[in-house]
Amino acid sequence: RRNNEMVYRKEDEILKFFRDQHIVYLKRTRIGWEPLSEMNLTNSPYYLENKELFQELSIRYHENIEKGNLAPVYIKRINKRLGFGVFAADEIKKDDFIGEYTGVVQIPEKDVGGEMEEGGYESDFSWYYLDKIKGGPELEINGRLEGNEMSVVNHSDNFNVKVEHTINDGYWII
Repeated sequence: RRNNEMVYRKEDEILKFFRDQHIVYLKRTRIGWEPLSEMNLTNSPYYLENKELFQELSIRYHENIEKGNLAPVYIKRINKRLGFGVFAADEIKKDDFIGEYTGVVQIPEKDVGGEMEEGGYESDFSWYYLDKIKGGPELEINGRLEGNEMSVVNHSDNFNVKVEHTINDGYWII
């Protein structure tokens, strides 16, 4: 506890936090839309237009992604409206890998995005999948019910985290 608030630092505390929030902890993103497993996203127009950047990011972050590495972070409640957030537990340098935003790649549920009873919005936990799949639906990576520490990273007007994406093992990683 810090200032009479619970702070989740150790792995067992963080796993308990996710259980208490009824969120399945994922070390890596789960593909919930099966046709995606048959596709080669490195042939997509978006990837090809930015191929050099994505290859560089893949080289830079591949090992961290594969190992499920996370920077030293902890979780604590920000306030009732925003809920929980992730904070640096130690120095994190510019361009360091913080973690993979994990969730389920799925077709967005209809009528999701409204305000949640405990504060925040349902859409706070999802990122649009970066490619519109030719002939397929729009997809998202949703960390609301399955995710990791990155699913509670909050945003602010003075953000200090850069979101990068690249393809790893044939799938977009955030």
